[in-house]
Amino acid sequence: MIKLRIDVDYPYPSRIQSFLFTLLNTKVSRNYLRNAKIIAKMVNESPKEVMAYWFFTPQTIPDKELLELLHPERHEVALHVANDPYCELEKLEKATKRKVKFYTVHGTARLLARLMWRRKLWEPRAQIPKGFPLKSFYEFPTLGLDVLCYCNSTDQVVEMAKKSIKKGEVLHIHPEWLFQRGTLNHRGPYYEVLRILLQTTRDLKR
Repeated sequence: MIKLRIDVDYPYPSRIQSFLFTLLNTKVSRNYLRNAKIIAKMVNESPKEVMAYWFFTPQTIPDKELLELLHPERHEVALHVANDPYCELEKLEKATKRKVKFYTVHGTARLLARLMWRRKLWEPRAQIPKGFPLKSFYEFPTLGLDVLCYCNSTDQVVEMAKKSIKKGEVLHIHPEWLFQRGTLNHRGPYYEVLRILLQTTRDLKR
């Protein structure tokens, strides 16, 4: 089985649009979760056995269109904690009408990002209280697919990913890097790699 961990940090393909939305909490275009929807369609169309674990922040709660794509047999909704674990868990379960089992934590290495997420400047990530009812997804070994795509060829990453899948590891991706390469963030486009791994024939790039 191909297992995907998808951290939906930001809602738009454009980093600037995502930063504005996160800062102002106002939708700025019709492209809300566009890349996430493309990935969901790829998973649904794949002839391979696939399970996708989607980790949503309070700023990336899935809309009706994405929820309709997240078929329970192939997709599981999970929590990507930004600031307040219990409040964000309640919000996510209410919006999706699904029981959440897993969590990860959204880290902010840079001071600007901490301001944008309204976090204390000395706090790179939210603290998870003892007794929090969700299971940490960090227990599962992962391979950063978009990280590998920053400085390796498509063929090289595909081979590394196949070996990782055979070992039962989870492929870790962020939708915002599906088509673009980072500058400060060392992550690269992984759309072609994902197409090969999932064996999808339809080109959803457009």
